[in-house]
Amino acid sequence: MNENEVAGRIVARLDQDLAELPAPIVQKLQSARMAAAAAYRPGKPLWTHPGTGNVLSGWGLGRGLTTRLVLPAAIVLASLTGLIYWQMSSHHEEELDTGLLAGELPIHAYTDPGFETWLKHANYAQSQQ
Repeated sequence: MNENEVAGRIVARLDQDLAELPAPIVQKLQSARMAAAAAYRPGKPLWTHPGTGNVLSGWGLGRGLTTRLVLPAAIVLASLTGLIYWQMSSHHEEELDTGLLAGELPIHAYTDPGFETWLKHANYAQSQQ
């Protein structure tokens, strides 16, 4: 079944259902269709927001740039930014781990509850000098 056959079946079904509608509803639908046809401007893009105009046309992008293109591009950009940030922060963690393991203190000293207190007092004493 091709596109024209499907369209023909849809039109036939809509015409059949239209014949079953009450007359006041048919008149409302017809007046709404006429109002929409009167408001249609062939040269005006359909996606512009009232009062703003087509902001993108000033950059030469016009009709070709829609949400279908902008939204995926923004998602890819945000993903790449997050990935780069994550890789950079994990690099610093590796340097910290290497520094801790290569230091003179044994590893169990870092888990000692008194070690944090000693660090605070040592840093305070250095800042006072």
